[in-house]
Amino acid sequence: MTFTSLASSSHGNCYVVSDGQTVILLECGISFRKIKKGLGFDLSNIRACLVSHEHKDHAKSVMDLIKSGVEVFASEGTADALGCDLISAVADRVQLQVGSLEIMPFATFHDAAEPLGFLIYSRTDGERLVFATDTVNLGYRFPGVNLLALEANYDAAILARCERMPEKVKKRVTNSHMEINTLCQYLRTLDLSACRALYLLHLSNAASNEGNFINRVRQAVPCHVQVIICA
Repeated sequence: MTFTSLASSSHGNCYVVSDGQTVILLECGISFRKIKKGLGFDLSNIRACLVSHEHKDHAKSVMDLIKSGVEVFASEGTADALGCDLISAVADRVQLQVGSLEIMPFATFHDAAEPLGFLIYSRTDGERLVFATDTVNLGYRFPGVNLLALEANYDAAILARCERMPEKVKKRVTNSHMEINTLCQYLRTLDLSACRALYLLHLSNAASNEGNFINRVRQAVPCHVQVIICA
């Protein structure tokens, strides 16, 4: 299974997952033009798009994808928040299938209507991917996972020094996004013996440090796990 980032930030998020037989998008929070450009202007093999929640940086191009014939899946709460009855509703821990991919949505913790993460299993290559972004923490364990794509949004010490950021915004960040220490503590609780790569998502432009984050995460995971920043 492959995981490719087209965009990963507060300005927009969009990722491509493929097992060689089925290709899907995770998030569509950038312009439709940028999505098409990232896909080589060919959407013909995109089977679906999974959207974690309704915020614009994750759901901007929902209607464009639907109009282009791409089925969009999201929670009922997300669909209602977007005011779109053309979204295919999915629910926490109710499995769905898209081509060769078996997908298990799970609840995450964010200031959104009904946010979800996704555990994706490929019947083609037998690999498992966990995707979770815009969540203050995670309450699940994923045995046998091969790929992790998890939020590493901010460092509390850096955030505290951001003098130009209003306190209201700082409070929202801490109450709705994953802090790097929280991520590292969570990673230490997982069995990562089968994991080959960890993708760090949604780094804050103002309150993160790529080099520092990579070094800290490497100390929290086995040495065989490749740590990758999604720019």
